[in-house]
Amino acid sequence: MHLRALKADIRTLDPSYFGLPMSTGAVALATHALGHDAVARVFFLLNNTEIAVLGFLLLARLIFFFPAFRKDLASHSKGAGFLTVVAALCILGAGHIELDHRTGAAILLWCMALPAWLALTYSFFILVTIKRRKPDLEHGIDGSWLLFVVSVQALSVLGCLIAPHVGWPMRNMLFVSLFFHLLGCLFYVVVIGMIFYRTTFFHMRADEFKPSYWIDMGAAAITALAGMMLADALARDGIYTAFIPLLELGSVFFWVAGTWWIPVILFLEVWRHTIIPLRYHAGQWSMVFPLGVYTLCTWELANALALPALQSVAWVFLRVAWLAWCVTFLGMAHRLWRRYGAMQEDPAATGTGRN
Repeated sequence: MHLRALKADIRTLDPSYFGLPMSTGAVALATHALGHDAVARVFFLLNNTEIAVLGFLLLARLIFFFPAFRKDLASHSKGAGFLTVVAALCILGAGHIELDHRTGAAILLWCMALPAWLALTYSFFILVTIKRRKPDLEHGIDGSWLLFVVSVQALSVLGCLIAPHVGWPMRNMLFVSLFFHLLGCLFYVVVIGMIFYRTTFFHMRADEFKPSYWIDMGAAAITALAGMMLADALARDGIYTAFIPLLELGSVFFWVAGTWWIPVILFLEVWRHTIIPLRYHAGQWSMVFPLGVYTLCTWELANALALPALQSVAWVFLRVAWLAWCVTFLGMAHRLWRRYGAMQEDPAATGTGRN
């Protein structure tokens, strides 16, 4: 019975479930940056475990249930969720450098994330382009499309961290990171425009406001973080110095954009749950990741601009990120217990494999 349920869950595995290690990794990095190293290490160890387990499940789905995998990848509403794989690998790589000082593991994870990004990004765009039946903008886009931004900015961030260790000229590696950063900026401008149009000019029911809309803020925050890290790396090595003022200004710009979204999304989240009861599902990790990366981005910006007030904001958001992670993790654990633990008492409770 357990095996049948596991097979059903692998076949229907939510593409965005890698938001779990994304969130854990982002919270680990933010916790480390703000000086709670013991707590950060717990999150980091969990992050490694989550990647290993979900990587096995995704590989099994790719091998044994490829038609279901391809169907989700070609979906306007689900396909972009696969890019959580890229971001999760890069964030784990950043953790290996910042918390464990293992540059070899970080380089390996970046080398895994890059081909994954190439395969998933172009496959998604090609599949949604050639499919005959397409949804309109009202039903075809949500915040998950901003994972195009998050994934390339995560590649840029990890690229900056591994640049001194790859055995490749710094100028080349930092240009690759600059390429991904600017591509992410382009994606953000394009996608956020479509999302803004959809939310303001089309009717939105409570069930249509998904947790993925929190990525409106998270994508801007990781873009700001990537810009700051890139500007620092270029200044430190005296490479492409003409880009530094633009990168610094852009980082503040994207931090402002991410900050603006917070009250809007928070209001809509409260509005949603006045109508729909709060229940755990995999997409809720899309709420946790933005909180973690916004904390880290705000802390780095506060240090760069010497603004103690912003450091206080980062401390507040770190506590909120911890709380959100714990609540979401407990919800996931409860869901898994009901699905698998209950089978020991009721073998018929196998369900249909929903995540």
